[in-house]
Amino acid sequence: MTPIAFDRARATWPVGTDSFFQPRRAAFWLLVVLIVNGLFYTVQMFSTGFRVVPVTAFLGLFVWGLYALAFVLAFRALDLLEQHAPNAFILAFAWGGFGAVFFAAPANVAIQNLCAKLVSPAFAAAWGPAIAGPITEEFLKLAGVVLLVLVARTQFQTTLSVLIVGAMTGLGFQVIENLSDTVSASMNFPLESQVLPVLLNLLTRGVLGGLWTHAAYTTIASFGVAWFLLHPQRPMAARLAAVVGCFALAWAMHFVWNSPLLEDRFGNGYGDMAALLVVKGIPAMAAAWLLWRVAARENGAYLHELAAYFFPERDLITDDEWLRLGSPVLRYQVRRAMGRTFGRRARRLKTQLQREQLRLIRKAATYGRGPQTARHERAVRRIRAALDALIGGPSTPTA
Repeated sequence: MTPIAFDRARATWPVGTDSFFQPRRAAFWLLVVLIVNGLFYTVQMFSTGFRVVPVTAFLGLFVWGLYALAFVLAFRALDLLEQHAPNAFILAFAWGGFGAVFFAAPANVAIQNLCAKLVSPAFAAAWGPAIAGPITEEFLKLAGVVLLVLVARTQFQTTLSVLIVGAMTGLGFQVIENLSDTVSASMNFPLESQVLPVLLNLLTRGVLGGLWTHAAYTTIASFGVAWFLLHPQRPMAARLAAVVGCFALAWAMHFVWNSPLLEDRFGNGYGDMAALLVVKGIPAMAAAWLLWRVAARENGAYLHELAAYFFPERDLITDDEWLRLGSPVLRYQVRRAMGRTFGRRARRLKTQLQREQLRLIRKAATYGRGPQTARHERAVRRIRAALDALIGGPSTPTA
């Protein structure tokens, strides 16, 4: 964030924060109604699979549930979930898994049928997913991000706060789509096994494709929304160009992933298929990673300014902790080093200290410093005292 932007932010601190429960806003009810509608649609869609291949359906539900949990734990390990209250991520995941899927499934079929009529059935079979999927799915997932912004505008003060909601929306879509494909594959599987389709889909769609598909695409598209939202001083044409450009990039990467491009350069074996998926996915992963880095640096600068403005006391945030506010990876590395040197309890206390500091800073930015932040200030000092007593000195990082 630029100094000019920080001066503007300081002039408006505390900003106040909208809740994601906004019954007086049309965007909230539109989001909820479409999620509930999609939930009923998804249950109905899976009902046949649960009757025909119940082992696959229940095992798939368990496996993909753990898959989603692994992503959530990774986000939590990097403190990304501190950006919003839990209901924000529940709504984002639910929109991706239920709201977006409800519209995308029939729309994809309609577009592929149109391709078959206008060109040929062979063309639709080869290129239909590449044409239909990016158009419908990327638009619908991003629509959920926009709805969440409209529901709680002041929740989104940094680019990272938009990107994490976009990633969670993409994760929801990815998990439900993977579960649907797992059940469908089992119903048409050539062998009498309801377990093998789950394992194969977990390998291909989860391990080989999970890092660079829907969560990555929606992260990329959400960057444009964040730029539009957080740069009101820029010309409208430039802000709209950012939205369109990021969406086009996400669309293009999704198109390449779904297309038969590069398939003739690889064989039909499992190793060849794995190599193909990696080659197709690396650009999306690289783009998402670069945007995450940009967002993390901006978020760090924002946190630095907040901490310096509200909490100059070094017993609340020491110099080394201040430097690491902008880097989730560095904070995680410090926790790991603390655990290796002083044990699990020290690592746990360091984790609690870092998260309490983030909550303290965000609470002050929202409501100002005063009685409303006193509880967090006491918690920071209490945790620091316990950590210092455990390690025998000031809780400075060991890495």
